[in-house]
Amino acid sequence: MPQINRVSTTSSVSGINTSFNPAKVMPINMQMFPQSQAFEGYISLIVVQVSNISSATTLTLRLCKDSAGDSMVITDTASVISTGLTTATKGSAIFALNSYCKLGSAGDGNLFAFCKVNNGSLDVDYIEIVYEGDR
Repeated sequence: MPQINRVSTTSSVSGINTSFNPAKVMPINMQMFPQSQAFEGYISLIVVQVSNISSATTLTLRLCKDSAGDSMVITDTASVISTGLTTATKGSAIFALNSYCKLGSAGDGNLFAFCKVNNGSLDVDYIEIVYEGDR
């Protein structure tokens, strides 16, 4: 029976600016078990938590099957960055989806995120994905 799952990146990325940079890819292990199982599920929510916001008001996300950013699961999608109530240099960009995703073959248990902003720069603290599916 499918269940609700939550996964996230394991490290932050600094210096996100106005263009996608393949060197700043953020891998997301979808935590499949066994690891040889390909990811399959309905992605419902993606949260990008950011800090050190400098002039950025919009974040664009690209979610890919490959670490080069060439095979997209979610094409370039923008969200307004909502800043903190007490700290204007911290915030979140949230993407609400109802998107079925199946990665190609056994062993495909990772997704790869790329971000850019409309102005200035920021740091991505983490990306969290909530999905429904089997692990």
